[in-house]
Amino acid sequence: MSIQLKKIIVAFAATLAGGAAMAADGTINFTGEIVAASCGITGGAGTSVGGGKGEQAIDVKLGKISSDALGGTAGNGIAAGTLINLNLDCGNTATGLNTVKMSFDPNSGSGIDSKNNSLLRVTGGAEGVGIGLYDADSKLLNLSANETFDAPLVKGGTEEAPTYTANMSLRAGYVANGVTVKPGVANGTLPFTLTYE
Repeated sequence: MSIQLKKIIVAFAATLAGGAAMAADGTINFTGEIVAASCGITGGAGTSVGGGKGEQAIDVKLGKISSDALGGTAGNGIAAGTLINLNLDCGNTATGLNTVKMSFDPNSGSGIDSKNNSLLRVTGGAEGVGIGLYDADSKLLNLSANETFDAPLVKGGTEEAPTYTANMSLRAGYVANGVTVKPGVANGTLPFTLTYE
């Protein structure tokens, strides 16, 4: 094989290799989120909180309620409502932010009550009842409308070492949903997300 032919073959092979290096063989998709703040939560009366910063479980004990003591949403009746007093400690991670918003995802929990979409569906044997969440003004939050519960972030500490806290006071209680009440276990789960503005 002549030297000239070898040069042509090497140049052709280099061209093919170069072209192959430029071809797309796939895509890398990156997903993630940068959050503005990270707050630890501690609970108040009637609740207990598990975990540190990150995903936390808040256990709210609604107790044993007589079916004739159940209130309806029209009269803002809260049967032996339980205060959920959450204290957020955001350290210095909330610098420049003013508000913390708690939003709820009932469909990832026990779901929306089929008779009243403002209420959380209960699991267990009870029927005719859902769980309502009320703000500080005793207004029922509409869980199906993605209503949020907001609280101000309060700046403390010093200018050199600021700290941010917030207090979120909700009330939860069993609410009659309009159908005949059947006694039984009435549990529920309600995932939530905190966002900051």
